[in-house]
Amino acid sequence: MKHDVASMSNTDIGKAFKAIAKAIGRDDLGEILFNWNESQLNEEGNKIIGYPGRDGVYSRGKEGGKVNVSKREFLDWLLSDSSFDEKVYGANIKNDAHWTGLIQRARVAVFNNE
Repeated sequence: MKHDVASMSNTDIGKAFKAIAKAIGRDDLGEILFNWNESQLNEEGNKIIGYPGRDGVYSRGKEGGKVNVSKREFLDWLLSDSSFDEKVYGANIKNDAHWTGLIQRARVAVFNNE
């Protein structure tokens, strides 16, 4: 599998995402997703979903608005320096052992999925 997310097939994206979920577990993946863009896993654990709008419940005035979030966008963020962006996550994010461990374990799962 290529690690240039833009050139990965949709199948490879799906396999990489499943590998992350299997390797780090639903709770840790959920924590990463929430910190990335306040998204979460669906009940089956195979899709990333978000609830845009006020309080994560209302979207364009409709209760229960839900959108699917791109796994490709997630992997692109995960494998880039953006997951350690100090402007977003704080000045010492690279020194946060818990966050660094989560991201590194998720990255290893992608790389070991070849």
